[in-house]
Amino acid sequence: MFGIRGEGYDTSTSIFSPDGRIFAAEYAKKAVEQGATSIGVLVNEGVVLMAEKRIMPLQEPESVEKISKIEEHVGVATSGFMADARRLVQQARLQAQSYWLTYEEPVPAEAVAEHICDLKARFTQAARGRPYGVSMIIGSVDPDGVPRLFVTDPVGTYWGFLAAVIGRGSARAGEFLESKYDQTRKQSLDQAIRLALDALREATDSDLTPDNVEIARIPTSTRTFQRLTPSETKAVLKPSVAKDKE
Repeated sequence: MFGIRGEGYDTSTSIFSPDGRIFAAEYAKKAVEQGATSIGVLVNEGVVLMAEKRIMPLQEPESVEKISKIEEHVGVATSGFMADARRLVQQARLQAQSYWLTYEEPVPAEAVAEHICDLKARFTQAARGRPYGVSMIIGSVDPDGVPRLFVTDPVGTYWGFLAAVIGRGSARAGEFLESKYDQTRKQSLDQAIRLALDALREATDSDLTPDNVEIARIPTSTRTFQRLTPSETKAVLKPSVAKDKE
């Protein structure tokens, strides 16, 4: 069962290989790396979430949702298995409601990230199920008025970020953000959207259209999740397309 090359150690998340690896958890990370690219950018004016959508022929674009609202001030962008993502989005919404009933205040983003990672970690510690094959970028403007951005991975770890990329384009888009992101966070939300779009262009060979790009923002001024409509997304894309042709 356990050969020289380590076959058999990937049959359960409760089995460590001789060199301390959990192969099933690594496979879950690989699933995320094959998913469509999602990006989050944090600035003083708020948070921007952006996601590339894979649309099949004759598929209704609006039926594919990569960015979800958790609470009025919290949104998430996902990459990986969408069935897993829908399940975790549902759990995040339940946590937001539970937090309000318990503490009588809106849930902070880190509490959502911690809850999601607790759920993910359970599926790396027993043989009863596989890990969630999805990563999430959680963006919010918390009750203290401060924008925040967290990323969760499939094995139940989360970190805070100023800008983040998940999915198959994470390497190229990540390098672009590292070179272009202003860590003073003084960009406007519109500039943050432009930055995320340019990073997404670095990560994909496809033309970006309102059908295959999803954009949401959470301004600090309103603390309200706003999903851009297809017409608004088209207006945002037009200047960049013109610029690229120059």
